[in-house]
Amino acid sequence: MPDLHTMALNITAQASLPSKWDRWPFNSGFGGDWQTSLATYAFSAAILAVICVFLRMLYGPGGIWRDKDMEREADEARRKALAALEAEYRSGRLSKAQYELKKKALEQ
Repeated sequence: MPDLHTMALNITAQASLPSKWDRWPFNSGFGGDWQTSLATYAFSAAILAVICVFLRMLYGPGGIWRDKDMEREADEARRKALAALEAEYRSGRLSKAQYELKKKALEQ
């Protein structure tokens, strides 16, 4: 079994070797400057954003795993809102510009 002095020399020698993680923006522990902390938060936010976009693609409007009843209900609600908007425009309560803006917002 190696003695304590030899183990300490081995650890010191290994610590001085270059690491492939030198450009990694995070440190281990609580130390570091504000740039390291900011990089940590930015990286975490980027990962969260990627997860949100991925889930939106899967379960959002038109998503492959979205319940088809939800799509049907959304289409019915959109048709009713467009019909009510059309009725308001025909009765003269809305100007042409207001009608076009609200219709465009509903169709998106």
